[in-house]
Amino acid sequence: MALSPGIPTSFVPKQPASQTRRPSGGHNLFLVVALFLFVLAVIAAIGTYAYDRYLTHSLEAKAAELAEAQRQVNEDQVEEFVRLRDRLTYGRDLLNNHVALSQVFDVLEAQTLASVRFSSLDLTVADDKTAQIEIDGVARNFNALAAQSNAFAAEKGIRRAIFSGIVVNDNNTVSFKLTADLDSKLLISKTADAPPADVPETPAVAPTPAQTPPTSTTTPATSTPQL
Repeated sequence: MALSPGIPTSFVPKQPASQTRRPSGGHNLFLVVALFLFVLAVIAAIGTYAYDRYLTHSLEAKAAELAEAQRQVNEDQVEEFVRLRDRLTYGRDLLNNHVALSQVFDVLEAQTLASVRFSSLDLTVADDKTAQIEIDGVARNFNALAAQSNAFAAEKGIRRAIFSGIVVNDNNTVSFKLTADLDSKLLISKTADAPPADVPETPAVAPTPAQTPPTSTTTPATSTPQL
């Protein structure tokens, strides 16, 4: 006899299939990273707060030390030091801007030959501390004048020295006029931070038969005896 379709053939209950899933490994890694970043952020915030408190405390301590040091300072002594500094500064500026002619005369004395003498000297100082000299002089002969031209040409403090107005006198001496520019360093006072200018010795000269007058500072080197 055939069974009705509605009658079960087995009395064993059927269990539904389990729908639970195990968590994947990717989600676990994300949670670990997020937790690490959170802990790191908390530690950084705590460190920043602690460092800010340390700086505030250090600033307050330094301010208290400064206030204590200011209370111990003698105001009258500070004012005296300030006045002394101002006087020293003014004195230094005055020396740096002062026109001193001693070095000019030292150079002229060192570079002037014994056979040459000057009868007049006119010195003009410009605003930039440069100067120009005009000298009237007499040389014993043309050789002495040529040697004098070479001596001034070798001096760094004397520039563009030009001899003009050369005249032979009745006693065979030679009159001349000299114009030259002076380096500004020769017009500044010697101070501790400015070494003295080097003044070369008077050059020795040896005789030559030439007796022609020089026309400019580019006179060829002529050696004549120092008279």
